[in-house]
Amino acid sequence: MIALLLLILSNILNRGIVCRPCEQKVAEAWQYANDHNMNKSICILIDYSLPSGCNRLWVWDFDDEEILFECPVAHGRGKGKHSRRSIASFSNEEDTWLSSLGKIRVGERYTGRFGISYRLDGLDSTNSNIRRRFIVLHAYRTVPPKPIFPLPSGRSKGCLMVAPRNMQTLDKILLGHENVLIVAYN
Repeated sequence: MIALLLLILSNILNRGIVCRPCEQKVAEAWQYANDHNMNKSICILIDYSLPSGCNRLWVWDFDDEEILFECPVAHGRGKGKHSRRSIASFSNEEDTWLSSLGKIRVGERYTGRFGISYRLDGLDSTNSNIRRRFIVLHAYRTVPPKPIFPLPSGRSKGCLMVAPRNMQTLDKILLGHENVLIVAYN
């Protein structure tokens, strides 16, 4: 009963929020991928300006110009003076536990503490320390598999964190592609 009420409330409150990737960011991603020999079939877009309980990670198919997959993704919770309750803040500094904005290359696949994960390489001055900060794409159980807005999703130590079920789907997609571009924006 409570789940049904939350679903109804979510549908009512979600009506004013556009949960689709920004067309300008899609165009920028295509241009960057084309200019920098990145994957020209797919990219991943993350809109951190949307509430964390919404779908705000999209796998975009450049060929068919459509969303292949979408899901909620956590943002960094911050640490110490960088700690925020629900407002997403961003940093490229080590030990802040904040997410970074900008263009990112999906790196090596590995199995770690959180299962299948992917190392990431920052391509901009706003995220050039991603690898050194150990910011990766991985699964974690506190992130919901589907939107739960107006409730927030889990928060990370800066990593791109998705639900385990969604990580399985992302992994299947990423296994078929190299040099995939992620564009994280606010």
